[in-house]
Parts: sequence; C-alpha cells; structure tokens
Amino acid sequence: MRCFTQKAGWGLAGLLLFLLPSAAQVQVGDNVNLHLNGMLSSGYTGSYGDLIESSHSLGLGGYGALSGFYYDPNFMTFDLSPYYNQSRDNSNSQSLSAASGFNFASGVFSGSHFPGSISYSQSYNSTGNFGVPGLANFTTHGNSDTFGINWSALVPNLPTLSVGYQRGSSQYSIYGTSSDGNNSFQGFNVRSGYTVDGFNLSAYYTNTTSQAQFPELFSNSQQIEATHSDNQSYGFGAGHLLPLRGQFSLNVNRSEMNDNFDGYGYSGTVDTVSGAAGIQPINKLHLSFAANYSDNLTGTLYQSAINAGAIVLQPNQYSSSHSTDFTGTASYAFLPNLQAQAYAERRTQYFLGENFGANSYGGGVTYSHGLLGGNWNAVVMATDNTVDNSNLSSLGLTANTTYSRYFGAWYVDGSFGYAQNAQTLLITYTTSYYNYAAHVRRRFGKLIWTSGASFSRSGLTAQPGTATSSEGYSTSLGYKNWITATGSYAKSNANGLLTATGLTPTPLPVIIPSNLLILYGGQSYSAGLSSAPVRGFTLSGNFAHAISNTLSTGVGSWNKTELYNLLAQYQFRKMYFTGGYDRLLQGFSASPTAPASISSFYAGVSRWFNLF
Repeated sequence: MRCFTQKAGWGLAGLLLFLLPSAAQVQVGDNVNLHLNGMLSSGYTGSYGDLIESSHSLGLGGYGALSGFYYDPNFMTFDLSPYYNQSRDNSNSQSLSAASGFNFASGVFSGSHFPGSISYSQSYNSTGNFGVPGLANFTTHGNSDTFGINWSALVPNLPTLSVGYQRGSSQYSIYGTSSDGNNSFQGFNVRSGYTVDGFNLSAYYTNTTSQAQFPELFSNSQQIEATHSDNQSYGFGAGHLLPLRGQFSLNVNRSEMNDNFDGYGYSGTVDTVSGAAGIQPINKLHLSFAANYSDNLTGTLYQSAINAGAIVLQPNQYSSSHSTDFTGTASYAFLPNLQAQAYAERRTQYFLGENFGANSYGGGVTYSHGLLGGNWNAVVMATDNTVDNSNLSSLGLTANTTYSRYFGAWYVDGSFGYAQNAQTLLITYTTSYYNYAAHVRRRFGKLIWTSGASFSRSGLTAQPGTATSSEGYSTSLGYKNWITATGSYAKSNANGLLTATGLTPTPLPVIIPSNLLILYGGQSYSAGLSSAPVRGFTLSGNFAHAISNTLSTGVGSWNKTELYNLLAQYQFRKMYFTGGYDRLLQGFSASPTAPASISSFYAGVSRWFNLF
C-alpha cells in the first residue's frame, strides 16, 4: 500500500507540473548564457512475459536539453541531454525496457588557436540490434558508455597538431538466450601537418586496443568466444603541385598488429609505400600513375579483412610475402557526356613460397544521354588479364547502367550492374557479381503509390561456396495524411563470421578458417500502417517478422524474431497524450533457453517545456 501511495504521489506531482506555465528566459550571472527545454511525462506502464516478472507502475519519465556557453561561444560551450524512462527506438514514452541515460558534449577555446572538445555518454537498459545481413536484426538490451577528448594546436606558420583519445564499453544480452556479451575499446591518435616551400607534409600515429566476449549464438555449445586486438600505426605523407595542372603524393606507413580471435591469432608488421601523380595537360585529357609496395602481403590481406569486419587468418601468417603494383590510367572527354578511359597494370606478388606476376589492360567509356524521353547513363569497361609463366588469360567485363523517366503521372527508374574477373589482392583469385534494381512511383490524385525491388549476387569465381545473394522488395500506398500503408520483404544467403555486433559477411574467404564460418540464410517481412487524420493526432502500427537458418561446425540452428508496435499520440498545445503497446517474440533452437516473449504497454500524458 505504501509503495502504491508513493507512486501515486509521484504521478500527482507530475500532473501538477503539467499545469504550470512555461517560464521565460532566465539570466544566470553575467557570463553564463543558458537555454533549457525538455519534456516531462507521467503515466501507467505494464510489462509481462515468459522470462520477466509482471510489473505495473505509475511513474515519471522525461528528457531535457541544457545548452549554453560561458563568457563567449568561442570560449566554452556545453550541451547536456539527460533522459529517464524514455525509449530511443519506437516512441518517447515506451519500450521493452526502461531506457535511461545522458549525453554530454563541450567545446573549449573554439575561437582560438588551441580548440578542444570533450564528450561523454551513458545509457542504461537501452535496446540495440544484433545484426544479420539482409534480414531484420535480433533485439538486445544492455548498458554502454563512451568518452572522448580532442585538442588541437593551430598556430599560424607552425605545424598543426591534433591529439585525441576515445574509450567506450558496453554490456548486453540477447533476448532468447542465456548468455551475455560485452566489449570495450580505447584509442589514441596524434596528427600533424605543415606546408613548407609548396610541400604539404603530414604525419600521424594511432594506437587502438579492443576486446570482446560474445556467445556462440548459433551453436548448442553456448561457448563464449573472445577477441582481443592491440594495433598501432604511424606514417608520413608529402604532396606537391606539378606542372601541367598536376600534383603528386607520397605516403609511407607502418602497421603493427597483435590480434586474437577465439584462439586464432595474428602478430606482424606491415610496411607500405604508395605514390601517385597526375597531370592535366589540356582540359579534356587527364593522365595519372600510381605505385604501391608492401613488404608483407599476408598482413595486407589481413588488414583488408579487418576493415571488412573479419579478424582471423589461416595459420600461415609467418611465411614471407610481399607485393608491388604499378598502374597507369588515361581519360579523355570527347564530349561533355562521353568520356573514355584506359589503364595498364603490372602486379607482382610473392606468397606461400611462390612468385606470381600478372598484367592487366583495359578500357571503356562513360556515356549519358536522353533516351526515349528519359535519362540514360552507362559505364562499360573491358579488361584482358594474363598470368606469368602460364597460358592463363582471361577477359573481363564491367558494366553499369541506369535509366529514369516520367510517363505522365508515372515515374520509373532502374539500374543494372555486372562484373567478371574483377581482381582481388591475390592474383589467382577473381570475383564476379551482378545486381539490378527498379523503382516506380505513381500519383492518383491525392493517392501516392511507390514500389521498389533489388537483387544482388557475388562470389569468388574459382572457389565454390563463396557466393552471396540478397533480394528485397518494398511498397507503400498513402492517401494524404489520412493513411499510409507500407510493406517489405527481404531474403539473403551467405557465409559470415560471428562478431560482437552480429554476423559479418566474410571478405576473401580463402583466408578465414572454415570452422569459424557460419552459413546463414533467411527471410524477413514487415508491414505498417500510419495515419494523421487531424492536426496533432497520429496513429501507427508496425509488424516485423524474420526467420533464418544457420550452420556452424555441423550444428544447425533455426532462429525467429517477431516485433509488434502500436502507438497513438495526440498533441494539444504543449501537452501530449500517448498510448502504446510493444511485443517481442525471439528465440534460437540452438539455445537451451526458451524463446523470449515480452510485452509492455503505456498510457500517459507528457508536457513540453521551454524554461529558458
């Protein structure tokens, strides 16, 4: 009884605040300029489910935004935005979990030669996503925080200097599983630049560390996987103008890597040198040349995998390897809408005890013009590739085209792309892909209909089992503000690597251990209705459904997620009357935990304030 009385008292206090008028601007001291606004809400919330205890409460929520400056905006600015019991996903007053937190940012000496900034954010019980490429993501909840500080010295006639530090961490759980995940990172960077005698000089240093633990979500082992990364890199760059409206650049870099993914590690150093030069002797002609050298091709492949989300290699990392690449290109504009390009490339690589060499030549055209009352653009490139000491020779083709046109009240556009023998970092591996997409829009008086479709497929030409495909369809139909209906469907198939944020499509599968790969395929669809029949009143409902199948080390899992959301809101001046309902159903057959079924509803009133 006492608990109910206390909650009722909080609710009454909130309702009394709604009746107070907004205050005018307030002067705080002689040197402080402040602006404060926000929203305060009070209402009734209930939640229930298979994995949580039912709860019902009458409480407060809201968010605020305090911003301003001290003395002068160029001296110090600040922005603080706290929120309590407010969702950041589907509505301001309802979510599956009561999300709270704050964001803070401040700028210091922004009008001087020594500007700096500080930022910090903290969130509790926030909802997130565990990604699956091409499908509706799985729902997570947890806590996170981030911190960053940056400072610069920008003194005229002296080298510039910028220093930054960032750190962050998060802990989360996935509805429908019994395991938790966490990750953390921190990074430090220094950059400098200077111009002397027409040379633009630059230098940098970065150091990043990260670690994560996450469950083997799609396997009945429920094993906790762990990753750790400790990398640093530094380098120097120079550039200068050339005659004939040209310029050149030179960059020297070193990367030192020490990473581990579930027992698979890589430790090594990669030194790279790259240079480029270009000239434009006449307006229509542009010539360029580029050269690249790496003393560790394995490490270069590894860096490419890191950038795409993968962080493991086969255990041949310590074999000697290196590579060189020389490319010359030329382009000429015959007409404003017709340009031709040509290139020649020479690559040499030493990898796994073997020398490889290849030559590649190609050329093509880019053309745009009106066609049948519409706009047409096309790019076509043909290539010829030969490999040293062999009879291997291949022809390649890359083509992309787009077309758009109005047919009275109809608007249509489409695109198509195709590539074969697009070279990767390894000479002996080539890729192919094709994709297409189309969209249509039609107005029937006050009724508007739009629809679209897309499809893509890619893979390594010489390696079975590396193909990926995805397709998607969407449509919407709306009549003024009265009603809008939407629907979508998506399907995808590929192989991926499990990371702390979800499945990541694998780049260059040849370097990923097969026992870490996860084959996945699935489909999802969604539908929604929304209406704003009168001013200030909105009503919306959404539904999303996804099913997927995964296979990891011979163990399969069937996965499902469904999410319903209903929201109604009416605004009267600065008052909002809000009601909503959420329901989540999510489960994994490989998990020993029963599927999660969670529902919550909310009904309440909120008021917007502009205090000063």
